[in-house]
Amino acid sequence: MLGISSGRKTVTAAGTAEALESARREVLVAVITAETDNTGVVVIGGSDVIATQATRKGVPLDAGDSITLYQLDMNRIYIDTTVNGDGVTYLTVT
Repeated sequence: MLGISSGRKTVTAAGTAEALESARREVLVAVITAETDNTGVVVIGGSDVIATQATRKGVPLDAGDSITLYQLDMNRIYIDTTVNGDGVTYLTVT
């Protein structure tokens, strides 16, 4: 039987990549959505993700935008933001 869970992650200091989760957890699907009240851009990527526009690496999401990822380990997905306190919510299927 499949399990569904949800989570939330904000970045305290813009410009610092943070893992979505601290512990290893393999999931079948993750839907990651930039919080609708974000005032900047959230970028999704690996540990080398960068939100700063001039050197950006990863997939940028504006407020309310989503990305769906398949068969991954949640502690290998990182986010960075252009504004302190911006973040994402996410839903996973295991």
